[in-house]
Amino acid sequence: MWRCSRIMHMQRDLHPTILSSLEGIVDQMVWFRENWYEEVLRQLRQGLAKCYAVAFENRGAVTEATITPHTLNFVKKLVSTFGVGIENVSSVSTTFSSAASESLARRAQATAQDPVFQKMKSQFTTDFDFSVPGSTKLHNLINKLKKWIKILEAKTKLLPKSFLIEEKCRFLSNFSLNTAEVEIPGEFLLPKHSHYYVRIARFMPRVEIVQKHNTAARRLYIRGHNGKIYPYLVVNDACLTESRREERVLQLLRMMNHFLEKQKETSRRLLYFTVPRVVAVSPQMRLVEDNCTSISLLDIYKQRCAKRSIEHDQPIARYYERLATVQARGSQASHQVLRDVLKEVQANMVPRGLLKEWAMHTFPDATDYWTFRKTFTIQLALAGLAEFVLHLSRMNSDMMYVHQDSGFLNVSYFKFDIDDQTGELDANRPVPFRLTPNVADFMSATGVTGPLTASMVSAARCFVQPQYQIQSLLRAVLRDEYITWHKKKQDESNPGAQPVDMDGELLVNMVTKAVGAITTRLQNLATFDGAESRVSTLVAAANSHDNLCRMDPAWHPWL
Repeated sequence: MWRCSRIMHMQRDLHPTILSSLEGIVDQMVWFRENWYEEVLRQLRQGLAKCYAVAFENRGAVTEATITPHTLNFVKKLVSTFGVGIENVSSVSTTFSSAASESLARRAQATAQDPVFQKMKSQFTTDFDFSVPGSTKLHNLINKLKKWIKILEAKTKLLPKSFLIEEKCRFLSNFSLNTAEVEIPGEFLLPKHSHYYVRIARFMPRVEIVQKHNTAARRLYIRGHNGKIYPYLVVNDACLTESRREERVLQLLRMMNHFLEKQKETSRRLLYFTVPRVVAVSPQMRLVEDNCTSISLLDIYKQRCAKRSIEHDQPIARYYERLATVQARGSQASHQVLRDVLKEVQANMVPRGLLKEWAMHTFPDATDYWTFRKTFTIQLALAGLAEFVLHLSRMNSDMMYVHQDSGFLNVSYFKFDIDDQTGELDANRPVPFRLTPNVADFMSATGVTGPLTASMVSAARCFVQPQYQIQSLLRAVLRDEYITWHKKKQDESNPGAQPVDMDGELLVNMVTKAVGAITTRLQNLATFDGAESRVSTLVAAANSHDNLCRMDPAWHPWL
């Protein structure tokens, strides 16, 4: 820590104006904090996601499933800090400067005086009282969480959708190129010539409140000195370690883009990962590069469900209902039952053509539709390749952001899927990547067997070229990943104890094993004999109903 403070002191002596401007900008960011409705809503969504994960683990006994101690603590903490925020209970002044504690104090004061808040808090406490019989049953808790998410979503819809920056952040409102030459966030994530760095000319006057990344984010517009407008989302993130893990994967994908640009076969197919810039402003806040036209696959699904007048989480509830019915007869759900559930959902709730229907409605012009579909296909091929080869966390529908103006696809919150106990990369999943019935139907059979498969093969061949550079990148990134995993494991086993550094030899062995697993998968995908390739087998496995029906319903295998 003393090294960091020494560097900061040196920088302050060398660049006093730039540093004070940067501190001013970061200090003002805390005024973009969520209000209490939005904060509680985000935490309830996190709680619901945790409960769905536990429900799928305990699907062998649906009616008997109870909440885990970890989830129980999370909900109890949520009740006790209702409207204040779990992250804000610890002393904020240690994290931020005075502006942050002032903004929090003001918000807490306004919240405490709000009679609606007082009434909701008492109802919330009554609903989540775990001394009531049956309240620890998992599916009872899921229903309560869904009820409160609906209530708070209705509340947030009534809130203003934008505000003026000068009302809250005078420093940002007055900032210009004359104040200091500060580059726009994320300019230094990839090296380039200093002439080409874009600097902040102005912060635009209006800030919008948008529902993205499972939270109510503030969209800030920055005008660069080149005249272009750059939208950024100010996103509140509760978990510091998880945020850094996601940024590590994004940086790896950025570096992999360098290889895709240099190869003939990948360049001619315009294969390129869409990686948004993500910059941590504080332990709980990030600036994320945004595209105003981007929409998550889950939001598309919710829109179409609303048009059909069905609840978007009805298929998940139906899945567990069917399992409970079968288990009530004293038998376990067979593979055929799971297949029947998937068929029933597709027949009555989420038809195969839902995504195609949305695309045709959004792009009535045939040229636009064709171009969007082509770009979407090759982008999904790259995302699927990364998920399978790098052993990343499963691609949920709320992680996939589709850019409606181009067809580009960026995936937020990808992390290495490392087993918490053994530290090995998880290689056992029913489907290798996301190619669900709706996605396959939209891309058409020709798109799946043609551009999708060809793009995956050419990208895999690009990465296994005999340069050995990809292994070096993987070693560097996975080393940090395993050090983080080791620290997390130590914190869980000995909370509060001084962390011990990971043994060097163990670290090298684990990283080498992980790099070996990734390289093997890459080489398998890169080999093909005529029209036959391993990719075709994976595509068939990803699109197979036998495999899809074994997936967690919260992953939306029908979408």
